[in-house]
Amino acid sequence: MEPDARQIFEREGWLVVPRLLDPKAVKALLTATEALEASARTLEHDVTLRGVGFEVQSASGRKGEPAVFPGALRKITFPSKAKGPFNRLRTDPAVLGALEACGLVGPECHVDQVNLKLPRLGTAFPFHQDAHFVVGKTQGRIERKGGLNVVIALDPADAENGSFEVLGRTHQAGLIPFPYDLSVRNEGIFDETHRTILDLQPGDAVLFHPLLAHGSGPNRSDRPRRFVAMWFVGGAPTRTGS
Repeated sequence: MEPDARQIFEREGWLVVPRLLDPKAVKALLTATEALEASARTLEHDVTLRGVGFEVQSASGRKGEPAVFPGALRKITFPSKAKGPFNRLRTDPAVLGALEACGLVGPECHVDQVNLKLPRLGTAFPFHQDAHFVVGKTQGRIERKGGLNVVIALDPADAENGSFEVLGRTHQAGLIPFPYDLSVRNEGIFDETHRTILDLQPGDAVLFHPLLAHGSGPNRSDRPRRFVAMWFVGGAPTRTGS
């Protein structure tokens, strides 16, 4: 990472790290994702199986509604409970090193998931702040020790297939109330002065503050768009020497 990466991150609330994962690691994650998709090919409603959550893609994008077709998925939560590549990614040295370079001490992963946008069917994610969904002890820990989230592209991503979209510097305004209706974009609620849609290649990562407003558009292409997303909180400093 560049020497001024932390300064950029602190100012903007987000930072792109090109090629954080190599092609071999990306391929392993894609293979694991496809195996999980195959295991859910008959699902028509959201379900949790052996600790792994499967959220189906509905026509509106809202949770709790039936899938557009059996096996259509929007999100897989905690794939690390079933697949080794995701479990190893939680402690991957490259990932942890990038987080530490942005100022998070002793990062520990609390959430891992795959966000999927099916060709022509994947709906938008409204602008939101991840910190809104953190409660209890984890919320207190983030307040004391900090937090940092990351998404990693598994497919080429751009505006056409619903790439990651950030509202830069919105992390500086604190937590802002917002409705979370998955069928709307929440436009006009957050400051959109520094709105950016990111073009990403497989293995590219975006690090972002839990208070940064972000979202994504629908997939209007014939290409899939799959991202790994992980939420980290600060932990104990790494001990060196004796």
